[in-house]
Amino acid sequence: MTRLMPAPVSVPNEIQKIVIVDRTKPQNETISIIEGMMTGELPFEVKNSIQATLSSLQQNLNTSPRFEIIRANDRLTGGLFGQEFPDPLSWRTVGQLCQKYQADAVLTLEMFSSDFIVTDKQQMIKKVITEGKTRRTIEVMGYRLEGIASVSAGFRLYDPQTRSIIDQQRFEKTNTWSAEAETKTQAMALLIAKADATRIVGEMAGAGYASKIAPMYRNISRQFYPKSKTHPAVAQGARFADVGKWDEAIEVWEDALYNADDKSGGMLCYDIAVAYEVLGILELAKEWAGRAYTDYGLKKGRDYVRTLNYEISREELVNQQMSQ
Repeated sequence: MTRLMPAPVSVPNEIQKIVIVDRTKPQNETISIIEGMMTGELPFEVKNSIQATLSSLQQNLNTSPRFEIIRANDRLTGGLFGQEFPDPLSWRTVGQLCQKYQADAVLTLEMFSSDFIVTDKQQMIKKVITEGKTRRTIEVMGYRLEGIASVSAGFRLYDPQTRSIIDQQRFEKTNTWSAEAETKTQAMALLIAKADATRIVGEMAGAGYASKIAPMYRNISRQFYPKSKTHPAVAQGARFADVGKWDEAIEVWEDALYNADDKSGGMLCYDIAVAYEVLGILELAKEWAGRAYTDYGLKKGRDYVRTLNYEISREELVNQQMSQ
């Protein structure tokens, strides 16, 4: 099933349109270049990673029905390579940005740094060799390289109406890639490029922050009983469910309850609960899951009630976050 999940941060409902602003322009370009060279971060690599982070942020926010998103052309002075957030934007600047882009709030990327470390280890590796028409795998001494990319990105969300910062957080993301070969040079040629690695991790940071402030669609799965040794109606209804005919499945399962033993009755009630959840009727799903436990003693029904209580509370929160 695909379901809209609530965001950890509830943004005021009057905020419907957000402008995304890049605030990573260094205060001193020369010093910034020197700092980047000292940490191994070339200017174009950092800029590409920043753009990937902002693009990922925008794209993921656009997958949510919560906001209208626009990307600003402005690049403001902020905290490139900084470990701490810069001073907040003035409310005059925030107001000007909102007026310029007809937005209700300003979301900024205010600090950004990245790193890529390569480690190597000599060990036995597998190698495929060809002898005539035969291919076989042998072990030879070689090198295993690991490239570890990390990004630290700081975001702020400004509300000009209340003159408050709704949220401020630094997202740190890390990912590891590996490559093996007989020599270090060969392994390095197979390893992901630094620029690509930091770009990918930057995209992860942007996507991560988007899911913090906007309800997002997520896939969830449920299992239901496909058959019963004592009642054929369980399997008959399951066949309807397999092709998405959940209403027909419910009808079959409900009709079969009149002559079901305890074990099959619990299965039938449980499957009916799953069907109603798929149809989005969570209260009825909870009722039938409860019956699976109270009427037929199926312990999974009790556990399912707890799951549905959680889903109902999340649905209520989503409705609050989505109301205008």
